[in-house]
Amino acid sequence: MQPFPRILGRHYFAIFVLASATLSYQILITRFFSVMLYYHFAFAAISLAMLGLTRGAMQVYNNPVRYTAERVGPEFARHASRFAISGVGAMICFLCAPVLVPAQSVWMALLATTIAFVIPLTESGVCITLLLTRLPYGGGWLYACDLAGAALGCLGIIFVLLVIDPVSATLGIGALASGAGWMVVRGSGDVRSLRLSAAVALSLGAAAIVHAGLDISGKSHLGVFWAKGTQQTGTLFERWNTYSRVRVKALGESVPFGWGFAREPEQKIDQYYLDIDADAATVITRHDGDLSKFGYLKTDVINSAYLVQPPGEVAVVGVGGGRDILSAMLFGAKKIRGIEINPAIFEVLTDKFADFSGHLDRAPGVSLVNAEARSYINHSSDRYDLVQISLIDTWAATAAGGLTLTENRLYTVEAWGDFYRALKPGGLLSVSRWYDPDSHRGEFYRLIAIAADALQRTGVPATGLKDHVIALNVDNIVTVITRPDAFTATEWVAARTRLLAQGFKIMLGPDVDFDNVTSTLMSGKADAAFFASLPENIVASTDDNPFFFYTARFGQFVNMAFSEHTNNNAAITMTFALILVALTACLYYVVWPFIRLARTTPLSTLTPPVTYFCAIGIGFMLIELSQMQRLMVFLGHPVYGLSVVLFTILLFGGIGSTTVGARFPRPAAIAGRVVALLATLALAGLLTPVLTTWARSETTGMRIVLSVLLLAPPAFCMGMMFPLGLNIWRRHTELHPFFWSANGITSMLASVMGMALSIEFGIAHTYALGVGFYGVCAAMVVAGYRTSRSSATVADSPSIQPTQSELIADIEAKLREPARARQAAE
Repeated sequence: MQPFPRILGRHYFAIFVLASATLSYQILITRFFSVMLYYHFAFAAISLAMLGLTRGAMQVYNNPVRYTAERVGPEFARHASRFAISGVGAMICFLCAPVLVPAQSVWMALLATTIAFVIPLTESGVCITLLLTRLPYGGGWLYACDLAGAALGCLGIIFVLLVIDPVSATLGIGALASGAGWMVVRGSGDVRSLRLSAAVALSLGAAAIVHAGLDISGKSHLGVFWAKGTQQTGTLFERWNTYSRVRVKALGESVPFGWGFAREPEQKIDQYYLDIDADAATVITRHDGDLSKFGYLKTDVINSAYLVQPPGEVAVVGVGGGRDILSAMLFGAKKIRGIEINPAIFEVLTDKFADFSGHLDRAPGVSLVNAEARSYINHSSDRYDLVQISLIDTWAATAAGGLTLTENRLYTVEAWGDFYRALKPGGLLSVSRWYDPDSHRGEFYRLIAIAADALQRTGVPATGLKDHVIALNVDNIVTVITRPDAFTATEWVAARTRLLAQGFKIMLGPDVDFDNVTSTLMSGKADAAFFASLPENIVASTDDNPFFFYTARFGQFVNMAFSEHTNNNAAITMTFALILVALTACLYYVVWPFIRLARTTPLSTLTPPVTYFCAIGIGFMLIELSQMQRLMVFLGHPVYGLSVVLFTILLFGGIGSTTVGARFPRPAAIAGRVVALLATLALAGLLTPVLTTWARSETTGMRIVLSVLLLAPPAFCMGMMFPLGLNIWRRHTELHPFFWSANGITSMLASVMGMALSIEFGIAHTYALGVGFYGVCAAMVVAGYRTSRSSATVADSPSIQPTQSELIADIEAKLREPARARQAAE
């Protein structure tokens, strides 16, 4: 009989590397999905990752004879190599499927390859579960390495994508995973697994270097050949980062690109087409210094604010290809500040195509900054006559989550309050959005709701709101212009004359009404009953509920016609569908095994640990998502959702895990940990809105420090809970893979439920629910402690430590699998 192996240094290293590779791979899948499909499909990548990890855990649980402690090294190495091979294979198939299959079958091919991404993540799940549950329990250090590796992965991929393309990154991730397998199996005597790991690691590493070289040199390489129904040909420039893929191609001499022209331009100009994730687009216009060529910009309704009153100083939010900068120059603005959040777009305009665009960043009075608009305006002392936000929507999923859009935070009551504070006396805020009188009024109504709420917060009485708002329309574009100072009768008469002369339709004004909905909103009498009576959800979006684009209600999607599934509503539908998938997975991976185990195990013994691990899975994910959403704007950039929020939570969670020792904890120690957890979570929930308001004007470095200080204590305490649960229920070693899978699959459910709950009820309520689930954990600890303690003395006694054969016999007796299933497993 062989004794249990001990935990070696290479086990800590291996789980660290594999966790890092797994999270990096998940982020890359998110990016691929957002580019080739649509941004809301990217959220499915998170669910696929958690589903795969759960399947891997259940594979270990259902095959106890194969996955023994003595086989940890060889099995880890084999599955790590399979993760690398299948991960690269799924990526190649996903990229190449639209090229290899007929056009009418593309979506079926993409669906099949999408599901294929579960395979590598299942292999990773097997590896992590083996190390966490098949080695002798040694405290929380292994779990700490798992979390620390994931933290490094979410931070490292940000910098990797600044240097190389995502395909090369995928190849490199595979090489690292295989290398981790080689480290684990080294010295075990399993030459076959050792050679396989080495061969895969070296091959993928060499392929990553070659492919990165081809990409950097601009030569042909594997990439996105097809995206959202369009072949990706004629690409002049392409740049990836963790929240977008920016591409530029030539349009040549063509009719000027625009959205809401009152009169169609007749001249042709030279333009480049710039798109974000193969969806949202703008143009880069050739500029030789002659502004008279751009007279057509005066007929675009998005520039109507210049006709209301000529501004001297302008802030353009979302520079894009520089079209709004040209408009400001054309209308004679003396000082123009362009604020662009995406460094890839900033690079396009100021470097790669600067000669083509006439070096707008060097034009007199023009300055461009790469920053998030709200963050920049909050800590800048500059004041403007006009802040312009024109159709800012990328439909690009950030790596932090498929429904976490960078532009959401521009369309909130608090955001407009920030912009109002940046205005000079009499200054204007101009916001343009999509509009259709028959099928797409929701965004327009919500803009008016935001304006009414934001203006009242500045002190405007409800009876005077009409004197502060103008709305103009051409075709499918509506521009809403507001200002904290009322328009005088003289100002409005002069502005109305100029607007009508240009051909713009006036929808709202001091003496113009549109319909009953806008009239109610502008009267300040819109209450909860009024909003509930409307077919769409047009309640003013706030920082606590910033989902401006989602005007559909979850309860409506069943009866919604397929033709109504626009970018907005399709995201809601996808979220609901993922909830159904997650619930089904919970039934299959948690409820059914629980029922099977309940036939041989008393419910009083089985219920507490299963409930405990499910609760910490849900609680951790709800807390993580909530804090990521709330702190993203405060930190000033969506990428900080990964580099600060997620990194801090994972890193300090890992540090907290190390404090859980191998000995059975005393009651006082358990109580202290649980009380500290609940106290720090409650305190962080209360302090977050206070901190983000008080310190919004601080420097970026100070805001990062404050965020880390806010996140670290609850993260430290949350990290203790998983190893603490394994310690309390250490007697049920054979069930630990099941506990791990239950934790993973309920995390999957929480990832989609958390977004749905945030959209419906607000982020703060979602956070509070996460705290509530940790309260459930505390109750389960109390319920399961006495039973576990009574058996811990026996388990801790080295003289009666169960042998491997005795453990296998116990496992087989508990599972009571049918003979056929057991033979298949063996």
